[in-house]
Amino acid sequence: MDRIDAMRLFVRVAEAGNFSKAASALGVGQPTVSRRIQDLEAQLDVTLFQRTTRALSLTEAGERFYRRAVDLIADYESAEAEARGLQHEPVGLLRISCSNSFARRIIVPAIPPFLEKYPRIRFDVISDDALTDLVEEAIDLAFRFGHLSDSRLMTRKLADTPRALWASPDYLARKGTPQTPEDLAQHDAVLFRKGLHSDWTLTRGEESVTVRVDGPFAASGGDNLVQAGLAGLGILMAPSWLVSGCVTEGQMVRILPDWEMESLPVNCVWTAGRLRGKTKLFADHITEELKLAMSHC
Repeated sequence: MDRIDAMRLFVRVAEAGNFSKAASALGVGQPTVSRRIQDLEAQLDVTLFQRTTRALSLTEAGERFYRRAVDLIADYESAEAEARGLQHEPVGLLRISCSNSFARRIIVPAIPPFLEKYPRIRFDVISDDALTDLVEEAIDLAFRFGHLSDSRLMTRKLADTPRALWASPDYLARKGTPQTPEDLAQHDAVLFRKGLHSDWTLTRGEESVTVRVDGPFAASGGDNLVQAGLAGLGILMAPSWLVSGCVTEGQMVRILPDWEMESLPVNCVWTAGRLRGKTKLFADHITEELKLAMSHC
């Protein structure tokens, strides 16, 4: 087995977390995978994996080799594609993970124009409001919100998306329109499912007001919150991309427009190495789509 193939096998085992999963994915026997890893360790004269009866984990040397191997494999594949004249035509499967609402409003609408430029790409989109394990599901690129704490993942912030307060005309006709942040305490809110209430902080210049709000409805997904807002269940705090279609159609209006709320970062994350090839192209494409979506509100 040559060095590139050996590195590919090592990376597959490291990302799978055990020999059996890697062997199954590669269509070979587990003893073969184990023997090849032992051969690689002998060539390098280092121990790459810490083996126990219950777990397989990278040693410190293994962690260093993994980071370099991912980039070396990608560089080799780029050179190979260039030699074949494919450097301007990315090909293959791109596995994406994101929330249901982000998939429906941003990712899926962005795919047709992307495929017009790069028709040899194929997409597999996993949309789930729970966080998908990137290694377990072999995800190439995931989109996540907020300030991320998982130091094992590589991260690139695509945009800071402004958040604001929105309500349906029906709700405002029944309950009145808040004129000040303090008025929100007397209104119903639809909330992300973290508790029975939430503290909303609004700023205007040097002014800052924090108001505790609650309401009859909470949910974990953005689409559910938008539907609750459209149904008149309360005021919604959301980034503009989530409600842009509703605003354009007059189904939802912004309230307290002179006041601002903390922006929500949108990040793309991946497992290791540099963002490159079709993953970088798609991340750049989504950055532009987010700008377009935010310009509609």
